[in-house]
Amino acid sequence: MTLHVTVNDAQTGAPRCDVKAVIAVVGLAIEARIAGAPAMIAEGDRTAFYLRDAIRHGARGIISFGVCGGLDPKLRPGNIVIASSVFAAKDEAYPADLPWAEELLRMIPGASYSAIAGVASPMTSLEERRDFHGISGAVAADMESQIVARIASELRIPFAVCRVVLNPAHRKLPRAALIDIGPAGKPELRKIGRSLVHDPGQLPGLTRLAVDSVMAVMALRSAKRRLGAHFGFPHLCSRDRVPIPTRALETIATRA
Repeated sequence: MTLHVTVNDAQTGAPRCDVKAVIAVVGLAIEARIAGAPAMIAEGDRTAFYLRDAIRHGARGIISFGVCGGLDPKLRPGNIVIASSVFAAKDEAYPADLPWAEELLRMIPGASYSAIAGVASPMTSLEERRDFHGISGAVAADMESQIVARIASELRIPFAVCRVVLNPAHRKLPRAALIDIGPAGKPELRKIGRSLVHDPGQLPGLTRLAVDSVMAVMALRSAKRRLGAHFGFPHLCSRDRVPIPTRALETIATRA
């Protein structure tokens, strides 16, 4: 995993406008490329460690950015959801930063504003998605937002979620699409190929998923162009209650 955080020089105690104050947490390499730096590809429990370290060194907001799976049957591939809150577990929900969410909605016309779920593993059955949507009210799910919400709450910094629907609620994922993502946020193509050889009946589903992926990636790129380098972060210029670093910080964490 690689994380770059850059903080502008500033006089301690003075209002500052950080150029790289926001970290985007993503799950895939392509999402990281779209997000630009600083972006972090989530890596299980290590993600929380790296986020805490970056925040201690001056990062001032976290955004969960990338694609998601639909839970609300009305959502289609390419639809954009801005989170009002993140449902992380039973009786565990975190409200997103309202000014930030409002700015995201202003900058991305047509985006919806609803609760999103952060889950530890993909929801594979249509019934599971339907039931989860009914119980939690979440309209979409991803595997990074719960980490972002928990760390932001713990360290009391603002967070936001901007997600694009890839797989709609009514469409079951083929088994090959559920193979674990590789260490750099890239699909394990050999494993996917082997799965397809063993079960060629997955091909139509994978083809449909590829089409949906193109739509989702196009929408994600469009959203990032609208949001700019700061992801619409509304708290760029403000006083901090913690010491401000006096020189740029570059933290690089490379997995072995």
